[in-house]
Amino acid sequence: MSRSEAAPDEIQDEPDEETFVGTGLNRVEDHRILTGRAEYIHDITPEACLSMGLLRTTHAHADIVDIDTSAAEDHPDCDLVLTGEDIAAEYNPMPCGLDSMSEWALARDTVRFVGEPVALVVADDRYVVEDLIDRIDVEYDTKEAITDPVTARQDETLVHEELGTNVPDKERLTFGDVDEAFEEADNVLENQYSWGRISGVPLETAGVVAEYDEEADSFDIDCNIQLHTLVDDTIYEPLGYDPDDVRLNVPPDVGGSYGTKIAIHRYCTLAAMASQQLDGRPVKYVEDRIENLQGGDMHCSDREYMMRLAYDDDGTIQGLDVNFVDDFGAYPHYPVNQALKPLSVVTNAYNIDPVRYNYELVLTNKTAQTAYRGFGVDPHLYALESVVDDAADDLGMEPYEFRQQNLIQPEQMPYKLPSKNIYDSGDFPGALARIKELVEDEERTEGGLLDPETVEQQREDGKYRGVSYTVHIEPGVSGADWTDRQRSDRDALADREMDDVDELPEHLRCEIEADGTVRTYLATDSSGQGHQTIVKQLLADQLEILPSDIEVDYLDSVEAPTEYGSAASRMAVMLSGATEGLGETVVDNLERLAARHWDVDRETVVYRDGGVEREDGTERLSRADLVEIDDETDGDRLTYAEYDYEFPVLDVEEFGEALTQKYPVYPTAAFAANAPIVEVDIETGEIEVLKFYSLRDCGTQLNPTIVEGQAHGGLAQGIGAALLEEFSYDQSGQPQAVTLFDYLLPSTKNIPEMHLEHTETPSPFTTTGAKGTGEGGMIDGPASIATAINRALEPFDITADRIPVTPDRIRKKLREE
Repeated sequence: MSRSEAAPDEIQDEPDEETFVGTGLNRVEDHRILTGRAEYIHDITPEACLSMGLLRTTHAHADIVDIDTSAAEDHPDCDLVLTGEDIAAEYNPMPCGLDSMSEWALARDTVRFVGEPVALVVADDRYVVEDLIDRIDVEYDTKEAITDPVTARQDETLVHEELGTNVPDKERLTFGDVDEAFEEADNVLENQYSWGRISGVPLETAGVVAEYDEEADSFDIDCNIQLHTLVDDTIYEPLGYDPDDVRLNVPPDVGGSYGTKIAIHRYCTLAAMASQQLDGRPVKYVEDRIENLQGGDMHCSDREYMMRLAYDDDGTIQGLDVNFVDDFGAYPHYPVNQALKPLSVVTNAYNIDPVRYNYELVLTNKTAQTAYRGFGVDPHLYALESVVDDAADDLGMEPYEFRQQNLIQPEQMPYKLPSKNIYDSGDFPGALARIKELVEDEERTEGGLLDPETVEQQREDGKYRGVSYTVHIEPGVSGADWTDRQRSDRDALADREMDDVDELPEHLRCEIEADGTVRTYLATDSSGQGHQTIVKQLLADQLEILPSDIEVDYLDSVEAPTEYGSAASRMAVMLSGATEGLGETVVDNLERLAARHWDVDRETVVYRDGGVEREDGTERLSRADLVEIDDETDGDRLTYAEYDYEFPVLDVEEFGEALTQKYPVYPTAAFAANAPIVEVDIETGEIEVLKFYSLRDCGTQLNPTIVEGQAHGGLAQGIGAALLEEFSYDQSGQPQAVTLFDYLLPSTKNIPEMHLEHTETPSPFTTTGAKGTGEGGMIDGPASIATAINRALEPFDITADRIPVTPDRIRKKLREE
């Protein structure tokens, strides 16, 4: 079948040119998922596999006086019990996000958060394991817990006494003369804003199946960890083995992540240790939902902001001063750099210079933070848009006009921020104007949601409606070099040069099989973004074949080189760049192979329609023919190819300062102009998003169907973050949301109709013009909803100064008015 004869359900929109890229090709991953053929970690149970469970503490802060495991060990069904002291005798602590700290996979002397594991038990059956866990007796000496990060900074109660402080890291970064800007501005506004803990709550909890090979003295670990080639050190270092001796396998299908499975190394190491202690018997562990919510290392940002804005009477913003305390819980894990990522969008879409950025990373007796979609940018945009809203109110200006006046103009692109990152392209004023025009035309007319008559009638019933127009940047394609800034000698960064910058390329390889199938191997794991589909589309265009002629598999952590992987809105750019480079390499290889076979000059052969032809048309070799020829030829195989796509702006001089100084480098600026319409019931405090308007731009859309899906899913997460979700704690450190009855998630009942438009301003920095789009919606949704609530409650002079905006908080504010 020729490309033009592709099945109609493979292509939803036929482009003007005959290409697969840019069409809504159905995701190839979906068929196996929807038909139940996808295999998850939970489905993997090798022969003779044992089950592992964990005894978790119920104390937020306590010294371990004694652990009596005898009753469990004496039970005939018990295969193994290990405590913190047991593993400390043979293994190493887990690395932390800061060099000054480490953490044991099982607590040794002190427990520091509810849910911290203190012992593991292995038996044939998980039900038996849970019974054996109940037989372990732990004696504790409880200590005072600290849960307020602002108070924790006073160091009166220490989470880690050996550190001598609850603030293991902080930094104040100043770009330009901030003090002068604030002194000379007509107005200075200072307000506080709070962002509560939320998470992705994946359908599939963390899971691992580990098996120790006694003969090879190595480990095979199947797990659903994210970034398996980047964070594998968090597993092989505690085990005390070299990277090549610890093989991580991540299946093609993972039931959700968005960062929340980056820090599941505790489970991987414990299962591997248990297997080694049991002479190589495979050991399996799967979190239950309470473990996941309570202490599964999957909570995200927990911040208290003090935002200061300097602006003149005419509405011109003159300076920004960002200050926040970031509650990292008991241990700073891998994502400590999410405190720095907002620097990549420090002024959002506004033309503001100068800027100060000050953060304090604080320890408390809560479960540790991990990464989550947005990686710290979402609370920053919320706090920034909130202070902009308050400044507009202070001036008596329409917030739309105040924002529009201060936006970066399209002629300023590429635009360098004070923090040295660069926005690649975009028309922010045009996007904001378009979304306002759309809402005004659709909803302020008769019968619309904002029809003045309807709005007034709803107010008589105690329901107040509002809409806010905002623009938000989604930074994409993070570099890797900056992510260890907090573990670097920051005083020495000024002397770094470009030769010192160490970025990670995206690796892709393929081989042509005997029947002509092109089998491609990804070095990065997937969390459901559609990587296999994107590779098929791009490579099909490059090789002039059908997507069905291409199969896409994954490499494990030993076979794959170390790379950043699937995070930070990277893969649309990095994977498309790698695929185009790989396609060019394959074409070159096959042309050389055919020329050698025919014993003709290379210039006389041409690759066309999936094979190689003589330029005069007299002979043609199919891909299968070329494999057969390659099999009979000595030397390097030319039907095998690999390609490494370098970080796209390593050679762009303007990024040099950010790269060498280890400031966050995100060279693509996808953006969204949002206008959610909300209704607040002043009697109950309940908030309903009636309709969500959004204009979105991620540069070149490689697959519009995937882009649309990412936007819908991201906005659903954003709505949940803004109105429903929160991991709260009481003063004693007890978590208040440990089931899905307590931790509320968005559903079809509270996700409104979404009206999405898409524009394309291709990136000049990337191979295909694509920008990242994997974190949108979650990044921009909460700020948009909060400012829309501000508009709805304008008559009461109430602002949404805490996320999530819950009914009880609204009622309290109304009572205080």
